[in-house]
Amino acid sequence: MSFRHVLIIIGKVILTGQNLIIANVYAPCDTSAKQDLWLRLSQFIRNIGDENVCVCGDFNSVRMEEKMRGRNVNFRHLDADNFNNFIDGSFLIDLTICGRLYTWYRGDRISMSMIDRFLVSAKWCESWPNCIQVAHQPGLSDHVLLVLYVDETNWGPRPLRLMKCWSKFDGYADFVRGKLNSSILDGWGGHVLKMKLKMIKFCLKEWHQNHQNHQNFISFLDTKGEEGELLEEEAKEMRELSVELHSMSRVHTSMNWQKSRMNWLREGDANSKFFHNMMSKRQRRNSLHVINVNGARVEGIQNIMMAVHSHVANHYRTSDVVRLEVHGLNFRKLSFAQADHLVRPFSVDEVKQAVWDCDSYKSPRPDGVNIGFIKDFWHELKDDFLRFFVEFHRNGKLTKGVNSTFTCWVFV
Repeated sequence: MSFRHVLIIIGKVILTGQNLIIANVYAPCDTSAKQDLWLRLSQFIRNIGDENVCVCGDFNSVRMEEKMRGRNVNFRHLDADNFNNFIDGSFLIDLTICGRLYTWYRGDRISMSMIDRFLVSAKWCESWPNCIQVAHQPGLSDHVLLVLYVDETNWGPRPLRLMKCWSKFDGYADFVRGKLNSSILDGWGGHVLKMKLKMIKFCLKEWHQNHQNHQNFISFLDTKGEEGELLEEEAKEMRELSVELHSMSRVHTSMNWQKSRMNWLREGDANSKFFHNMMSKRQRRNSLHVINVNGARVEGIQNIMMAVHSHVANHYRTSDVVRLEVHGLNFRKLSFAQADHLVRPFSVDEVKQAVWDCDSYKSPRPDGVNIGFIKDFWHELKDDFLRFFVEFHRNGKLTKGVNSTFTCWVFV
C-alpha cells in the first residue's frame, strides 16, 4: 500500500505476533506539496487507529532553526510550523537522536541539517519501550545511516574475524610477515604455533583499528563542524578524506561478500536483491531469542547463556555408565604394510595438501584464524606446523589449550 511520496508496509512481528505499520517517506522540497503530504499522511494515521506505527525517512523539513546550519542558511518558519503541526496532530513521538546532531551533510561538510528521523506512535513505544534512533558516521551518501533500535539485545563483544579485504590494504602482507618472523618463542611445537596465532590475532586487531583512524578523524571533524566553523585546512582535509571513502566502497563490498557465506557468489553481485536476502536469512537463522529446555521455554540473554552453560557442563561431566565392549568380535585387519603407512611421520606436502583441501573462509572457532590466512602465509607458518605434527607423531600428546577443535581442520 502506498501513495505519492510514501511507501507503506503493513506486517507482523513473527516472534511476538504484533502488528505494525511502517510508512517510508521521501518528502518533496516544495512547501505546499509537503503540506498536502502531511494532511494525507495524518489522515491515514488517524484512520488506522491505535496501532504500532512508525513514520520514517527523508522529511526535507526541520523542526527548529537549531537543527540546521551552514552558509546562507534559509530557515523556513512556515515549513517548520506545518511539520510540527503534522507531528503533534498525528500524536507521533519524535525520538531523541543519538550519535550525531545532524543527518544530512553537503559535500563541503559545512552545510548540514536534521531532515531524517523516525516518528513513532504511543503504542509503538509501549510495545518497544527501549527503542532509540542512532545516527551513524557519514559514508558515501550525503545522508547518514539512521538506525532504529527496538531492544537492548547484547551478547557481548563480537569476535574478531579475519577479512579477505584486508589484503587490499597497502602494507598488510609485510606487516603480518614481519610479526611472524620476529616472533621468537620457546616450548613444544604445539605451544609455539598456538601462541603465534594468538599473537597475530591480537596484532591484526590493533592494525585494523589503526587503519580506521581516517574514518575516526572524519567523524571528529564532522562533530567539530556541527559545533562550530571548520578551519580552511580542516575543511580541505575533510574533502580529501571524503574522496577516500569512495575507494573504500570496494572493501566494504568484499566484506559483505565474505559475510554472506555464498562461495559461488561473485563479488560484483553484492548489490543484488538475492545477495541481501541471503545475508538477512542467515542473520535471522543465527539469532537466538528463545530455546526449549526440558519442555520449558527459556527467553532472555542471561537465561539462555545460563542454560547453555549448564547443558555443556552436564554434557562433559563424568558419570558411571556401562560401556559396550568389542571383545570376541572378529574384525578385518590391516596388513603390516598398511599399518605402517598409517603411522609414518607427516610430510610437509601432506600437511599442505590437507590445508589446501579446506575452504579458505572456514575457521576452528568464530574468532579463529581462517584457512585462507594459513594459505596466504604458508611460507612463514609451514615450519611451525610441521614441527607441531612431528612432535605429536612422536609422543602422541597435544599442548594444553590445543584441543581437537583446533586440529580438526588440519586432519580433514
